[in-house]
Amino acid sequence: MVRVFNSSVLLKVYVYIYIIFILVAAPEVRSEESNICTDASSSSCSDANIHDETKDEAVSSPFQFMKAFSKLGTSWNHVLAEYISVVKGADGVDLKGDAYAQEMNEGLKLLQLMVQEAASASKDDELSWSFRSTPLSDFGKTIDDVLLAFLRWSVVDNNSSHDDKSCSLVGNVNAFPSSEKQDINVSKAFRRLASYVQWMQSVDADLLDPPLTYTSISPSLKTFSIYVTHDSCERLIWWVNLGQTDMREFKSKEPRETIRLFVWVAHLLFLDEGAQMKGLVVVDDMAEIGFWDYMTMLPIQVGISVDRFLISVTPLKAKNVVLMHLPRWAEIGYGLLSWFLTAKMKSRVTTVLRGEEIETLGRVVGGSNFIPADFGSFEGEVKTDMIAHYRN
Repeated sequence: MVRVFNSSVLLKVYVYIYIIFILVAAPEVRSEESNICTDASSSSCSDANIHDETKDEAVSSPFQFMKAFSKLGTSWNHVLAEYISVVKGADGVDLKGDAYAQEMNEGLKLLQLMVQEAASASKDDELSWSFRSTPLSDFGKTIDDVLLAFLRWSVVDNNSSHDDKSCSLVGNVNAFPSSEKQDINVSKAFRRLASYVQWMQSVDADLLDPPLTYTSISPSLKTFSIYVTHDSCERLIWWVNLGQTDMREFKSKEPRETIRLFVWVAHLLFLDEGAQMKGLVVVDDMAEIGFWDYMTMLPIQVGISVDRFLISVTPLKAKNVVLMHLPRWAEIGYGLLSWFLTAKMKSRVTTVLRGEEIETLGRVVGGSNFIPADFGSFEGEVKTDMIAHYRN
């Protein structure tokens, strides 16, 4: 059985409690806004700065959830505003005067011209648009492959109001026109690409030394349990299992190393043709992880920045996000955030009831022969994945 968070009554209760919280408790929280963890190297951003008694505190109500952020050096107001901004950037916008192309080769040439024009504005812009920190060699890709990914994203975004139901799996597949003429909004692709270039430039120093390769991120990757496969509809599946992640070792890594890890993985995902044409599915086993353990995996601002990159910067279109073994605090957090999500976004999020994991995963990816064998005890039969190519 798949459970979708769609209870309007519950959401109204959450929002009512949130309003009370803003009126009663917000002044105290706002006074702590200056302590927000923006420095990725700051020790105050780690769980070492949270007292043991705080870690043991339950976060099992909306009020406790919102109040808890003050002990992380930030506030729920700030985090909520950041994530509203993130999810609003998930989809593109068509603007008056946008340039269109009717087929991919034409669109690629037009996008190349836009990139050249942007790069010619100044020496700094030329450097930014050189894609020097993009890990192309690891994946055997070129800059044109990156541009093509953003053009395909634009096509899919234009058709996101309906799904291609030729795939019977949960979430369906991207509605990608099969005809040669595709009405590609190249300007929209460029705006998304510009966001990507700006974000990559913001972490340039972390990505260039050493160059971003599988070998360089391997120590961080070994601590984090992730797999990347395809399902029976050729969609890309990103499997994450927090229960099998070495949290102590993961948290011992410098935030820059974790940023490098997720940037490398993001490129593995969005440069995949299955993800571009059919879509992405994320299966996240949260293993009922505690609030404090989860929230201190990364400094808050670093975590938000990585989420922004994955959700509203890269050319990825998620067809479904499957959440397994969701802890109570995560249900509360999603309930509060979902008030600001569109109906389409909420329909893309499902949770799996305990005891029904195998049945649900079968309907999500197409059966046990598409589930990684090492992804929990869910009768998976897949012995290798895309990352294994680099491991070997």
